[in-house]
Amino acid sequence: MEFRSELHKRSTSSAYKDGHLYPEMVGTFRDVEEEPYALCRFLRARDFNVEQVFDMMNEHLEIWKHAKESDYYPDIDAAMGCPLSIVLTQYPVLYSGNAKEGYPVCYFHAGRLTVQGIECITTLDSIPKMMWNTMVYQVAGIFRDAAELNPDFVRCEQITVINLEGLSASQVNSRTLDVVKKANAVAECIPEMLYRCIIINAPSFFAVTWRIIRAFLDKNTSMKIELYSNKKKGQKRLTELIDENSLPSDFDGMGPSTQEILCKNSAKNGEAPPKRRIVELVSVKRGGGEGTLAFDLKPNEKMKLQVFTRSELGGHFSLYRFPEGLKSSNMTPVLEDFSVARSNNGEMTPFSADLVDDLTGAGEYTLVGKSEVKSKATEYFLVIGDVYE
Repeated sequence: MEFRSELHKRSTSSAYKDGHLYPEMVGTFRDVEEEPYALCRFLRARDFNVEQVFDMMNEHLEIWKHAKESDYYPDIDAAMGCPLSIVLTQYPVLYSGNAKEGYPVCYFHAGRLTVQGIECITTLDSIPKMMWNTMVYQVAGIFRDAAELNPDFVRCEQITVINLEGLSASQVNSRTLDVVKKANAVAECIPEMLYRCIIINAPSFFAVTWRIIRAFLDKNTSMKIELYSNKKKGQKRLTELIDENSLPSDFDGMGPSTQEILCKNSAKNGEAPPKRRIVELVSVKRGGGEGTLAFDLKPNEKMKLQVFTRSELGGHFSLYRFPEGLKSSNMTPVLEDFSVARSNNGEMTPFSADLVDDLTGAGEYTLVGKSEVKSKATEYFLVIGDVYE
């Protein structure tokens, strides 16, 4: 085969800078994907034109080289500067289950993506690190599991489902599109993984945005994408591909929601996962403004309450318990005027603070965040409450 021989030639010749990376790119899933199918996957991406395949690989060579220098970020928590499970609350993507024909399914709740929330915990430049870690260290195993379920499984392809429910026009801006581009740049390094992409619950204004996004997608990729604004039609299409019991409840199915799955997957080192997770991006207006979050705890529940931010000046937090409900005048202060401030000499990097390590006591609660009087812009604080029994 021409591509195979040319691949060997260019990977061993000093005439091709970084040519030794070509076999690694093609063999990303070598543990589960046989060589002929891997070669064919790259060839399909450019209609079996060998020179165009190498042009495509050269376009992505620098990105690949940069990721390889960091070994594709095996310790993703350290690479991103915070637990991946926290990042996924703001960039909610996960693999869960298989389609009727055996394809692994990746779910992305794009309507919950918030750039301000991401910046409270990491940098936008860290999103590709997350993608590399997923591709190299997780997806191969996911394909291996799919092959065990389906003896006819030979092509490393997946179904991606994107839910736009909750997406507002204000969310679709240049910074959000930049996040999508950064993630897509990694995906394009490993072509022809997509069997089908189903976009559901598309709002009316998304038509214009879709034309922009489609412009920087690979031609073969864009042909595999189906867009549905009608909820019933989108759900019908999903259930044609995926069993209803396997679909997460927030994707119109009968299974656990993606939030429940991500919460369960957040546990590490054999620890018990949280029973549930409260996630809220609290915005606080400048000059001493306030933002609030209300939540409840049931008997026998306890909570770890954290706040993440990149606020320049920080803020102050107070927590009040209403054992008889928020409408009651019976209120007990749990935390008053707790200072959340950076300690790195003003460097604009994200930081976090533990508000309460072991909050107990049934009832309703109100968390109040207040910005510094000197603040000149709206401040954002990502509040995470892990609830255990």
